[in-house]
Amino acid sequence: MGYKVVLVADRTLMSIYRNIPLLDFLSCAPAEKIPEILFNFIAPPIISKSGVASVAPYGLRKLEAALLKGYKRSEVIVVNPDRVEDFISPQTKVIGVYTMDPLGLGPISAMFTGGKLTAYTRKYFTDLVTRIKRLKNSRGGRAKLVVGGPGSWQFQYRPEEIEKLGIDNIIVGEADRVASEILLQIEEGSAPEIMVLKQPPKVDEIPSIVNPTLHGMVEVMRGCGRNCEFCDPNLRRARYIPLSKILKEIRVNTKVGIDNVWIHSEDIFLYELEDHKNFIPNMDALLNLFQTVMSEPGVAHSNPTHGTVSAVLAEPDMMSKLSKILRASPDEPIGIQSGLETGSGRLIRRFMPSKAKPFSPEEWGDVVVEGTEVYNVNYWFPAYTLMLGLPGETDDDAWETIRLIDRLERELPRKVGERSHFTVTPISFVPVGLLKGEEFFDSTNLTEAQFCVLYKAWRHTILEIDRMPRSLLHLNPLLKLTFNLLFKFGSRALLSYIKRRSSHQGYDIERVPLLMK
Repeated sequence: MGYKVVLVADRTLMSIYRNIPLLDFLSCAPAEKIPEILFNFIAPPIISKSGVASVAPYGLRKLEAALLKGYKRSEVIVVNPDRVEDFISPQTKVIGVYTMDPLGLGPISAMFTGGKLTAYTRKYFTDLVTRIKRLKNSRGGRAKLVVGGPGSWQFQYRPEEIEKLGIDNIIVGEADRVASEILLQIEEGSAPEIMVLKQPPKVDEIPSIVNPTLHGMVEVMRGCGRNCEFCDPNLRRARYIPLSKILKEIRVNTKVGIDNVWIHSEDIFLYELEDHKNFIPNMDALLNLFQTVMSEPGVAHSNPTHGTVSAVLAEPDMMSKLSKILRASPDEPIGIQSGLETGSGRLIRRFMPSKAKPFSPEEWGDVVVEGTEVYNVNYWFPAYTLMLGLPGETDDDAWETIRLIDRLERELPRKVGERSHFTVTPISFVPVGLLKGEEFFDSTNLTEAQFCVLYKAWRHTILEIDRMPRSLLHLNPLLKLTFNLLFKFGSRALLSYIKRRSSHQGYDIERVPLLMK
């Protein structure tokens, strides 16, 4: 019997990147600069059984579960992209492709490629849909090719790519509540080419996953409420997933031996938030959440995906208690992604004033430094992202960012010694959220100050890679040695590339310490 709905994601989303922190950023690197054989070595495909995906991205598993409201379990399948041909038959009505960055317009890809080269996210997405299109045509062309997921917004900016790639429909937004209805419309040919879903589902309309996820990821909340203007999720009303539902999803993963739980949210420290004026975390709810997760049979490790540093400083005692629950240690630190965004209090006030709460935008630099100290003291390792090219950004704003990174480098080792750890990844501004009318930032045309931000950020991240505890690499000795060499030479090649680019524009970024004064 053939499947009515075949779901798939491209290769960049179907790998665990050998469980090495931050390595999945490599998917945003230009294919012209990173040999494909090296990418495939670093990001081997997930294990599949006869082509059926053993694990899959969390969002794709949510879609799979949502479709079971209108389709039978035997009619929906999630497959390995390398084997998609094996599952498309005359009975197939819809081929759904889940994507994060289909056209390489995401903020990290845009920074790495300058909008000129081809990010691996785009390369593998294009390869996949091209194969599907060719397969459809050879088998009568009846099935509809549908693209959705967090990256589907990119087709609103590049609608010409829809016809070029042979895509029938694009779905933008949260489809949990209406997924089955939408696909039936698509089957009948009555759905518009681009469907923008503006009504988010209520908590009881969000289905629970029925099959395992990459990294054992489960979702504990949607939305945020800090209302940063450049971020779509931040603008959505926060919805909290009940503990019973969270545990149900964890058990789907532990049942197949996945003992790690990635706790996903836009900002974990806003979980079950009650103080919507000052954004003081609900410590009792957070402690109960993680205590419940870590007490679940079969769970050995857990960490959140995202959190805001201002909340850490607002409730420093919370971090020590969380660390105890999560069994954090020098050899097993807790990783978390945080948005540093900028060192400019002016830009914080303009675009994201609630990001600093309960502190003021003008205190942002102190919040980041002191909050990172709280992170580090408790064995938390923040991976910061900062944004270049916010509308109206000046060189003075860029220098403020450089000074903030410099403060982190100088002050943290004095305060916390060897526990001092953080990375900084520069990303490009992309016009989403309330800033849709703005232009994409051109990362190929940086000012001297912006080049210095780029250099300073990556230089520190490379220093962190050099001093990263090798216990974090859960690999056999040969692979560990191989990755140590790749990190060492690859990171220095990146730094040399930044120097050459700046030199071609007449800038000397080695003068950063002098220019900072």
